[in-house]
Amino acid sequence: MSRGVSVNNLAAMEADCICPVIFVKLELDSGDILVHSRTGDITWGGDTYLGMGQFGEIGLVREDTELGRNPVDLTLSGIDEALISILLGEYYQGREATVYIGFLNLVTFQLVDTPEYLYGGLIDNSTITRDQNATITLRVENEEARWDTPNVRRFNNADQQLRYPGDKGLEYMEQMAEKQLNWGRG
Repeated sequence: MSRGVSVNNLAAMEADCICPVIFVKLELDSGDILVHSRTGDITWGGDTYLGMGQFGEIGLVREDTELGRNPVDLTLSGIDEALISILLGEYYQGREATVYIGFLNLVTFQLVDTPEYLYGGLIDNSTITRDQNATITLRVENEEARWDTPNVRRFNNADQQLRYPGDKGLEYMEQMAEKQLNWGRG
């Protein structure tokens, strides 16, 4: 049995005929963009995902022991111009993107269980092409991409005031750096 897969989803995966559905959640400042790979709306987890039909493709999802970036490309094609306007007009780099996989019951076309987490990370960049159908390709890097971002913090009063206004904990730190201490002298 795979790690963390529900019994109902596992049964749906092992069936002779399966009906998978891919969910993509992009968490932007203006609001979440929620789409899925089938038609119609599907609601789960308190969110309603808009059906895009065969909206594109998901690049190879890789895991390795090196804990590298392992980016995944999400391609959305034939999408609404409003979505392109959001991505062109908003700063999306570093925002969360999550991909889930679920399975539909072949009779009721309802989810058999809560979709499973497939991949998550940070949006790095995008490529937008416009021809007969508008296409957006988002490069999403896994959580380990944050490890490459330097944490630029200083142990001085100015940096402490930016983070915690009014805190006096590092008020005399600059003076202490230049202070000469004589140990063992009377």
